[in-house]
Amino acid sequence: MITKADDVRLVVQPIFLEMEHLYKYEGPCRVGQGEALEVGFDAIRNAEWCKRFQKKLVDNIPDEVAEVRDIIRIKRTDNWDQEEEWWDRIAQTTGDTDFYIIHSFLGLDDIAVEFGERFNKPFSLEPEYENPCSTTSVGAALNARGRGYEFYGFRTWGELVWQLRILRARKVVRTSRILMAPRNGAALSFSGVDGAYDVEELTHNLGCRFRYISIHELLDQTSLASPEGNHTTPGRDTWDITDDDMREIEAMADDLIAHAEEVEVERRYVINSLKFFKTVRKHMDRLDCNGFTAPCPDSCSTRRLNEEQFTFCLAHSLNMRAGLPSACEYDACSVITQQALIAVSGQRCFMGNTMPIVKESDGRWATFGLGGIEEEDMPLLDEHEGHLYMMVHSVPNPRMNDPEQDAPYSLRHFAEEKGFGAVYRYDFNRDKGKVITVARFSPDGSKLLVTKGTIVCGNGFRQHSCNTAIVFAVNDQEDLFQKQMQVGNHLATVYGDYTKEMEALGRSLGIEVITA
Repeated sequence: MITKADDVRLVVQPIFLEMEHLYKYEGPCRVGQGEALEVGFDAIRNAEWCKRFQKKLVDNIPDEVAEVRDIIRIKRTDNWDQEEEWWDRIAQTTGDTDFYIIHSFLGLDDIAVEFGERFNKPFSLEPEYENPCSTTSVGAALNARGRGYEFYGFRTWGELVWQLRILRARKVVRTSRILMAPRNGAALSFSGVDGAYDVEELTHNLGCRFRYISIHELLDQTSLASPEGNHTTPGRDTWDITDDDMREIEAMADDLIAHAEEVEVERRYVINSLKFFKTVRKHMDRLDCNGFTAPCPDSCSTRRLNEEQFTFCLAHSLNMRAGLPSACEYDACSVITQQALIAVSGQRCFMGNTMPIVKESDGRWATFGLGGIEEEDMPLLDEHEGHLYMMVHSVPNPRMNDPEQDAPYSLRHFAEEKGFGAVYRYDFNRDKGKVITVARFSPDGSKLLVTKGTIVCGNGFRQHSCNTAIVFAVNDQEDLFQKQMQVGNHLATVYGDYTKEMEALGRSLGIEVITA
């Protein structure tokens, strides 16, 4: 099954700590008069407070962020009980709970501290309760023990929910499973030395895991199934394209063509690209993967793509359009970066070769690949000189502005001579002035680069081959360039400013955050 980032939720377990006095008395920790001091009054008051706690949970925590479990009530008396039964009940929830919210009060904070020590699970106390001193007390107690307990303190419910969104994104990253289709090796493509050279390092630092299928088997299965099987897996029942798949592919091709503003690719080539896309999705589904990457040049040199007449581009675009990270050139770092961006933003991604745009001393623009900028937009480069960057690849998708609805797009082809390889084209000139968040994890997942930019113009909309670019302005081009060398070439982006969220995500993962 394919689980999208949009579908992942935290599991939150509330715990209500309560105190009941067994006798009627007053003193330094108990004040009141009349019935408030009577035995049994605490039970009535606690029931009201628990109901209010429940209402706060319902009113403040959105369903798309977390599933909130039924409250566990832990009752202590003024005998200062320490009952092992409390911990047995809580222990039954720790296997699948991501976060705990504890209602505490005077004389109960030691239970919250012991909870942290026993289970070492992420938790906070309820904000806006009658005893606001508890958060700082519990936080100091756990920090003094110096064992890295994950305790959070919040002043408001808004702060708590913001952090839950970050932790949900962390869960998305840590539970991601990326389908990799190697040819010559399991680590790197010949065109991407900055990829995940050791995927176990990514798993160690980020939690994501990897599933593999040979690129040869994957390409074989883009053809119609036969009883004999493929020559690489003779006699095996594999996941080849079926007649039902072909009907779906042809309908999808017709839909893509019908809704395009311009079509500069033959229908048969759209179908060829969709056959690869459908095969990839079948394997993502069977291996429970929610991300994909394959090596472009390694596969190209087999000549299979030339013979079958498709490229991987449309598959990557359609994955990203659906909120599933997908990257060129066997770049697992780009895939997991996209996953993080999707998780914090709910938006759809773009990725590509990302480079500064610079001028030579004679005034000529020196950066490769500027030939697709519209003539009337060239003055914009001069206006933003010293701040310009470009992200380019043939994998845009038309849902970067709205994850539920396509913006206008065109369909062109990748191969310039033969005309195969259907690709989306999106005109980023539509979005001049929009803010974007740009990021990338380093090859070992120990670092996360985060920055933002503003779209200056588009590039390559009318071109074929590996084109279509966002030209964007950053605060300090040289600073970003120097820091980019710590993480790599393929940066990923979403629309909107999510730098604060991405920085918080990096910290929650326990890795170094680099800002530019």
